[in-house]
Amino acid sequence: MDKNQENPSKSKSLHKPPLVLITFRLIFKYLGALFPSLVGRWAYKLWFQSHRSSVIPRREQKWLKTATRIEAVDVSVDAFGIGTLPVMTYYWENKEINKDAPLVMLVHGWTGRGSQMGAFAEPLLKAGFRVLAFDNHAHDKTPGNSTHIFIQSAVQRAIAEKFAPIYAVVAHSFGGMVTPYSLSQGMQTQKVVCISTPSHFDFLLARFTTSLHLPKGIQNYMVNRFKKEYGNDLVERVSSTNTSKDLGHIPALIIHDEDDEDVLISEAEQLHQAWPNSIMQTTKGLKHRRILYNSQVIENTVNFLK
Repeated sequence: MDKNQENPSKSKSLHKPPLVLITFRLIFKYLGALFPSLVGRWAYKLWFQSHRSSVIPRREQKWLKTATRIEAVDVSVDAFGIGTLPVMTYYWENKEINKDAPLVMLVHGWTGRGSQMGAFAEPLLKAGFRVLAFDNHAHDKTPGNSTHIFIQSAVQRAIAEKFAPIYAVVAHSFGGMVTPYSLSQGMQTQKVVCISTPSHFDFLLARFTTSLHLPKGIQNYMVNRFKKEYGNDLVERVSSTNTSKDLGHIPALIIHDEDDEDVLISEAEQLHQAWPNSIMQTTKGLKHRRILYNSQVIENTVNFLK
């Protein structure tokens, strides 16, 4: 981990942890010390599992009602043995303007969904853009139970190819880590906005192990398993501070809240330092998710994309 990176454990919520989290912590604490390999395999599997919310907020339902089209778009993800994947997509267009208006792709984060990005749709339409969002693999209405950055990137690139050309990408949280990787793998776009985005694989792993209070033995098991299955260079290959270094031809806007407890602002600062042609803006008091429907954040995003 970068020596200049803050310890994720310093970011603590004032809310009492949910019962399921407390249960997991106890299991890992006591059984992990006795059976590190067995419990380590469980923790490793848990890392890849996504979570779907059973309740869609009213504001998101309202945004979806304004969509021009909602449909499952089949894309090929053969490289991971998935085959054809029906990816739920959400499309907005202003029929009064040219149908060839620039297309902006909205990308949600881990355990998120396309509708979370819906607040950007109408302002982008009014600014003369078309808008596309989607539920990535194993999220909301797109099938799958577990996923990772390589699958999510493959899906993003396949959707981008289906709807090409993509003028810009607006990505939130983990989606902002997937996007630079996708660009490093050949996806094309002219501008990028990263909101509340982590930039280091090590940070994500530290957050995961800290949240679950994983014993050192299980942490070591996970690190060794990652290296075995994805190579010793995994951290360098997927960390945005590395994948963004050659993206200077693509202007980027990095927006982050100073009070974000899920992804520390130091992650955004380091992404900004690594991305050659980027600017950074900060907010206060919006934390990790409210930032997605803040009027000033949306206005700044739209102005950057114009």
